[in-house]
Amino acid sequence: MQLLKKEHVFILLTERTIRYLTWSGHNVDQDLDYGELILDALIIEDGRIVNSVLLKSMLNKLVEQKNWKRRHLSFIVPDNFVTMRQELIPKQLTKEEGTAYIKLHMEGSIRLPFKDPYLDYHLLEEGEKENKIMLFAYPSERLKPFDQLFEEIGLQPYVADISYLSLYRTYKKTNSVMNDEHVLMIHWNKYDLTMTVFHQHIPMFSRHMHFSQAPQAWQKNEESKQLEWLSNLFTLADFVEEQMLPIERFIDFYRYSIMNDQGQINQVLLTGDFPNRAIIEQQLNQRFDLPIKKLTLPNDLPIEYGSLYGLGLRGERFDQ
Repeated sequence: MQLLKKEHVFILLTERTIRYLTWSGHNVDQDLDYGELILDALIIEDGRIVNSVLLKSMLNKLVEQKNWKRRHLSFIVPDNFVTMRQELIPKQLTKEEGTAYIKLHMEGSIRLPFKDPYLDYHLLEEGEKENKIMLFAYPSERLKPFDQLFEEIGLQPYVADISYLSLYRTYKKTNSVMNDEHVLMIHWNKYDLTMTVFHQHIPMFSRHMHFSQAPQAWQKNEESKQLEWLSNLFTLADFVEEQMLPIERFIDFYRYSIMNDQGQINQVLLTGDFPNRAIIEQQLNQRFDLPIKKLTLPNDLPIEYGSLYGLGLRGERFDQ
């Protein structure tokens, strides 16, 4: 399978980081280039661009330095505004007709928490008259500023994708995955956390949590140029422990409300750019009797690049 096309750029923007990945040809072993820029101030906050001047300046420098002008770009959208749900649509519709049908019925049988969304869906199950689909929606007003920014710096936005779908593609590509697993992906970053359960390779349920105290806690060390935890309110271990309760509630909700006690989570996949994953693993092991898996990326790519690698696998549907 062709992974990445030549002259294609993959970018993830976090609160204070620009992370990128590129390679040439059809093989990840060819001219692999990746890295991240840690900025001196917030550029993203709660999924919104809050410092467009700084962000545009740093991206311009990166595009010029890497000679990326006019390259196709795929990027990860912030998890904050993703809506995912199962719906039914008439069986005979093509993909384009299905999207039109969803838009037509958004004020009736299909309800979304925002207007004018970007839509995508995947077929889950064919019925006699209706097909069950997994619908993904994202508010266009939250996506347009990113599209506009990338076009202004000379890139050509090609694909916008969701982090947990890209990460699961990576997981399937690099791990042996059993069809009957109920995998809880905990995507734990410095500023937020997204929990998503996959069963039979389908995302079943997802919840995003934004850490309101994180922008003040993570500060840039001028010597190491890395972000370090400098909170006066919580130690890092105490902060991690505080998140165990919502994780426990999520696990129980999935078992009893989503699966009606007919299935439960039996694997944890821990991902994300949180720098002290050993603390998270220790707390998860103490609280839950579940095996913890990790991503293994080719060419010793750090785990932080899992979603960007998964963008290059987007030619594979997540449920195939």
